[in-house]
Amino acid sequence: MLLFYVMPIPQANAGDVDVPLSGRVLGGCSDAAGLGVLALGLGTDGRAGGTFDLNGLPADARIVEAWLYWNGDDDGNRAAEDPANFNPAIDNGDPTVSLNGIALASPRIIGGPAFWTTGRYAYAYRADVRDIVTGNGTYILDGMDNFDDGAGGFNNGAELVVLYRSGGRPPTYVGLAEGLDLDAGNGPSSGPGTRPVVFAFPPLLADAQAHVTLFVGGAGIAGSSSLWYQIGNTAPPDPGPLQLAGSSQATELADVFNGLHNQNRQGYWDSYQLTLPLPPGTRWLAVQVASHIDTPAELEWVGTVAEIPLSCARDLFIPLVLGPTSGPPSTSLLPSGS
Repeated sequence: MLLFYVMPIPQANAGDVDVPLSGRVLGGCSDAAGLGVLALGLGTDGRAGGTFDLNGLPADARIVEAWLYWNGDDDGNRAAEDPANFNPAIDNGDPTVSLNGIALASPRIIGGPAFWTTGRYAYAYRADVRDIVTGNGTYILDGMDNFDDGAGGFNNGAELVVLYRSGGRPPTYVGLAEGLDLDAGNGPSSGPGTRPVVFAFPPLLADAQAHVTLFVGGAGIAGSSSLWYQIGNTAPPDPGPLQLAGSSQATELADVFNGLHNQNRQGYWDSYQLTLPLPPGTRWLAVQVASHIDTPAELEWVGTVAEIPLSCARDLFIPLVLGPTSGPPSTSLLPSGS
């Protein structure tokens, strides 16, 4: 059974708390053709959008899902604070974006308004773009203007995430986590810092590589940050009390969120890709984004996707001799693994 360990999502009141990442498992051993995922980032500081160049889909790929994420900060979350841009249906923010000239209907707020400081609130959105993203090609994002309205708001960036199926791929674990988890050293007023994401999967029977993409707003502008990760072969830990940052059991990658891992290499957003070797027996992988206390970066962790090829056991019919060797053998259906 595939698991994805997350804590219950706290309900965010307007202009109040941030939302630690929560997610779901999208693929595993039950898939006849393995899943794959592509994640492409754009920094949109001072811009209304940009161009995604999607070119990594195999020739036989069939797109299963496609989502667009975008994030920024606004100068208010109530009509009295920002009357020009207030939308009572979605509590302000920036819901009016388009992809390839098509307005995205009914985008979902996955985090926010999350309070940073007086007059400053963070938002994160997700929209289903499966009907627009049909294969390799160019996809133009436009309309990210309400965040950057000249009155204190600004755009961070956007991420295009494409889930596909290909006959040439093995069964693959794909986990996707999303939210709006804020960190600025000691943390903004909306929360104490970030909570790790734990990806849990069946014990690996052979060496494998995990491909992880983390997309983070506020990256590459000022201050220092880190990516922490840890793998394990024990029961997956509860992410609630788990802290990777500063732990001797975890590994730190310092200052990787520099805004240079996007397709347009622009700041205020980073789409950092991490490849990790996983030995046999590995059962979980945990990651955490952190801002340093002494020179804090103002990070807005929006999402993470992990892709891990699985060593899926097959059910085998194994002869089981119950009587004399001269008699007819009996067979028993025995699973060769979990």
